[in-house]
Amino acid sequence: MSGRFDKKLILISILISAALSGCLSPEGPYATSSENDSGTGEQIRVAATIAPLADLVREVGGDRVEVTVVVPPGAEPHSFEPTPSLMVRLSRADMYVMNGAGLEFWMDNLLAANRELKMVDSSRGVELLHEYGEESNPHIWLSLRNSAIQVENICSGLSDLDPDHRDYYAQNRDDYLEKLHELDKELESRFAAAKGRIFLVQHPAWSYFARDYGLQQVPLLVEEKEPGPRYLSRVIDLAKKSNITTVFVEPQFNPKAAEVIAKEMSAQLIILDPLAPDYLENMRYAGRQIAQSMQNTGQG
Repeated sequence: MSGRFDKKLILISILISAALSGCLSPEGPYATSSENDSGTGEQIRVAATIAPLADLVREVGGDRVEVTVVVPPGAEPHSFEPTPSLMVRLSRADMYVMNGAGLEFWMDNLLAANRELKMVDSSRGVELLHEYGEESNPHIWLSLRNSAIQVENICSGLSDLDPDHRDYYAQNRDDYLEKLHELDKELESRFAAAKGRIFLVQHPAWSYFARDYGLQQVPLLVEEKEPGPRYLSRVIDLAKKSNITTVFVEPQFNPKAAEVIAKEMSAQLIILDPLAPDYLENMRYAGRQIAQSMQNTGQG
């Protein structure tokens, strides 16, 4: 490897470090609600850590719930910490739906503020991945099969809190599970001939998606840390040998380092947002983009 290329890899490492330290972390939740047109009384106040999880709550809770999303648009959940004032507001919720799998490292503080708050750990029953050490990969929702388990947990939580509307929640759950199953079958068919194929990502958020369909995700960032030049060199060599022409990036991270790597590979950048609020549509879009990236390389 030439000295010039060594310097380029060192520069890429520095840019990735800057990207990690520059992740946005705005404060305060944003709330959305479904109007209760049925006249069945006051809505249940539910807080959910991230927008995709809030979407699952709305699908199950329908017009019975008012949902607050804790991590706002543009924020990075791994580094987000609620302010004391936000903690107070969250403690007034009737129910908190957490992602689980280690994402909410600040949860103990919230529980201390309201020990009566009903907690629903949506990761209960999910088979977790441990790819880079002892900690589990928290991006469980980026699997349609995992999200089906999360929907079941949400339905159980709402039914326990509001037993008079148990049948309503169960019907909403079943309707949404059918949609999840249909999309899962669609993606399973799409990737049937792509077992073992590679896709390159900025951050290892799509591990569960890759597991579901027998794909190989290769990240630029590992354990939220900047990689060294040697690792980057291996990734770039692998990408070139595999004719990879796409790098998937996330809006929560600075794209500068990925841009440098993409230029070195003559690749394009495509945004996949793990936190997009319309869960089903986002998973459909991600599946389409990942499959297309493999077709472009002759992998799919």
